[in-house]
Amino acid sequence: MFNYLSKRFTKNYDEIPLFWVTFNLNKYKQNGSRGSCDLKIHPNLKEDEHIKKTLNDLVDYIRRTNNMNDIK
Repeated sequence: MFNYLSKRFTKNYDEIPLFWVTFNLNKYKQNGSRGSCDLKIHPNLKEDEHIKKTLNDLVDYIRRTNNMNDIK
């Protein structure tokens, strides 16, 4: 899946996404903030604990500081 999305989001392979975050409003309405954001990270970076912690903190910050019902 990552390879497909990398090809789809790259421009002639000049740019490669390192990570992206998606928000699922249906999961948010059913389960609350936990599990409503999906974080995808490049396979070469997935073993780095510092990067994973920093990105998880970023997602938590987004959830805390924004009204997720307004994001559409």
